[in-house]
Amino acid sequence: MKNVDAIFITSVPNLKYYFNYGGVAYERFCGGFISVSEEKSALVVPKLDEGKTTNSSVEAVYAWRDSEGYQGSLGEALASIGGKPRVFGCEDWTTLSLMEAVKKVRAPARFESISPIISEQRLIKEEEEIEALRSATSILEKGYEKIPDILKIGQTEVEAGYGIKKILGDYGATDVDFCAVQSGPNSAVPHSQTTPRKLSRGDMIVCDISCVNDAGYFADFTRTYSIGAPGKEERKVYEAVKAAQATGTNFARPNVQAKAIDQEVRGMIEKAGYGEYFIHRTGHGLGIEVHEAPWINSVNSSKVRPGMVFTVEPGVYLPGKFGVRIEDNLVLTSSGNENLTHLSHELIQI
Repeated sequence: MKNVDAIFITSVPNLKYYFNYGGVAYERFCGGFISVSEEKSALVVPKLDEGKTTNSSVEAVYAWRDSEGYQGSLGEALASIGGKPRVFGCEDWTTLSLMEAVKKVRAPARFESISPIISEQRLIKEEEEIEALRSATSILEKGYEKIPDILKIGQTEVEAGYGIKKILGDYGATDVDFCAVQSGPNSAVPHSQTTPRKLSRGDMIVCDISCVNDAGYFADFTRTYSIGAPGKEERKVYEAVKAAQATGTNFARPNVQAKAIDQEVRGMIEKAGYGEYFIHRTGHGLGIEVHEAPWINSVNSSKVRPGMVFTVEPGVYLPGKFGVRIEDNLVLTSSGNENLTHLSHELIQI
């Protein structure tokens, strides 16, 4: 890693990835350091989170109390990794306050982005990670199988969301990162939060849910339901999205450009006459974050490779009427892909 003396990691996902540390410090100082020349590591954490470092792979932990401040522990940590680092490789989203904190202890510190390097390291999943993703998808599948029993006329989106979260917790999810139950016209607003709107006959309902397992890996599915028989337009849109999603899944294989997958999927939606209503990318990577590289969009010319895990999730959204989205999770293999989402693609009537 050229021109960098030490690596400075602050985000929760990367602290988990590089240090096997899962604490969340909120406003308190927390960071992991790895010296490039000495290959030594250290964590600086609030004292109240010290117990979370038990299973960490880090060599030394320096915990600080609110009454003392973090500067002393930070100074000890930097001394422990050796090399007197001045240039720190950090993530793009490292906050100014965290960088200023390091400067107070190690002036005149400089910071260089290593986010592209981190992204590349996390891009190809090891077999252990793929197994963790399979485990997460298994939990989410069980939850989705219960959704038809949960959704009821007169129930609010919020009530339905609580029911889904409860089921996923029962099946082993340690967190439900996102649980959107979007009914009727709300289903035409991708990623809208659940509301007090009551489910009504004739509604199309988009359920977009992601959950985390005990290994810290995500599953992220979307399915669309109808309350009662769908109308002619609803059925037409659903079949268009289903065909596009199947096309993307079948096309995804090693050594094709990410944007080519997006083009295949988008072309199917356009052919059906709904191109202007497919307003987002085709997919995103999955791992210790619910959204990470690779980005399956219209501008990413990078080729997908075996071991990459990503979603294929086309959608059509007719403002003020309804929306439809179908989302599966794929892992690229040497010859094609394995679909980790073992759910029906047919429209399920409630």
